Amino acid sequence: MRTRQDPGRPVSPAAAVAFDLETTGVDPFVDAPVSFAFAWRDVSGAVAADSGLVDPGRAIPAGATRVHGINDAMVAGAPGLASAIPDLADRLEAIWREGGVVVGMNVAYDLTMVDTLLGRLGLARLGERGVGAVADVLVLDRHVDRYRRGKRTLSDLCAHYGVALDGAHSAAEDAAASLELFERLVERYPELAATPTERLTETLAGWHRDWLAGFSRYLERKGEGPVDPGRYDWPLHAAP
Repeated sequence: MRTRQDPGRPVSPAAAVAFDLETTGVDPFVDAPVSFAFAWRDVSGAVAADSGLVDPGRAIPAGATRVHGINDAMVAGAPGLASAIPDLADRLEAIWREGGVVVGMNVAYDLTMVDTLLGRLGLARLGERGVGAVADVLVLDRHVDRYRRGKRTLSDLCAHYGVALDGAHSAAEDAAASLELFERLVERYPELAATPTERLTETLAGWHRDWLAGFSRYLERKGEGPVDPGRYDWPLHAAP
């Protein structure tokens, strides 16, 4: 996987664009998006967002609809995967080309799904295009506050860091919340603010692997199987 990052610039929330998908399920190698959102700070300092629906080309499971509220009737007439996925990839590539940071909550899931569907469509994948700076608020929080007890869902992180989340599992609301979480984390932890943008993805990939190795050992102590090796690849997981 090639990476594309600007040398020497410290991480800046001003360069951040948050990305989120709502999907048909939880497997980035099997499922597909039903909505997307990008969120950023505009020139006035307010959070701006752009979002839309996607027709996944399959029935949306009832369980997924209960989570995000999107059903088959709502995506009827929305762009299909053949047009939506290249558009999302082009936007991600443009953010990286302009020196931006793609931010999200468990964002490797979203990026892996886009990457997988690009391959399924016979198009250049994100790893081939060149992945730039990526920041995952979950990976960051696990590293800087690793011994805090309790769950670390997006709602939990928002409550802990004082970020409003009015509509969890709405792509636009989740993206906006991820953006504000990233800002709070960089403000609170100088270690993050001092990380050069050129090393951001590499640094977080190491933090992710360290946490995952510990989690895998925990599962094995419980008598369960280890984590799939493909999950150690970050921010694009490898297929099982």
